[in-house]
Amino acid sequence: MPLLSRLQPDSATQVGILTAIGVYMIYTNSLPSMADIRLGPANEPNVDSARKGAAWKSAALITLVFLVARDLNSYIISGAALVGIDYMYKHNNAIVAGQKQLDAGPGPSLSGGAYPLPG
Repeated sequence: MPLLSRLQPDSATQVGILTAIGVYMIYTNSLPSMADIRLGPANEPNVDSARKGAAWKSAALITLVFLVARDLNSYIISGAALVGIDYMYKHNNAIVAGQKQLDAGPGPSLSGGAYPLPG
């Protein structure tokens, strides 16, 4: 069964943009502002949990709109918005506040921190 769009191209773009606005609203209502996340501790588990919940809610909204509209263009626009917004929140959660660098995590470092080489 081929995917036939029920929308004209201009309407599909409008539906995609409106769905992207819905994704943005889900994120802004589920999480603190990106500036507050960036100033907090890196890799805060509560922020990450809320981000994942917002991602699932946004994916459900995008799926619902896709099933109603049956248009691939609006799906691509709103899906790209979901990926971009989720990346921005995840990136800001990984920043160490005082250093303005990403948290390297518990892995080995180049200076021989956690796992020294035998020698």
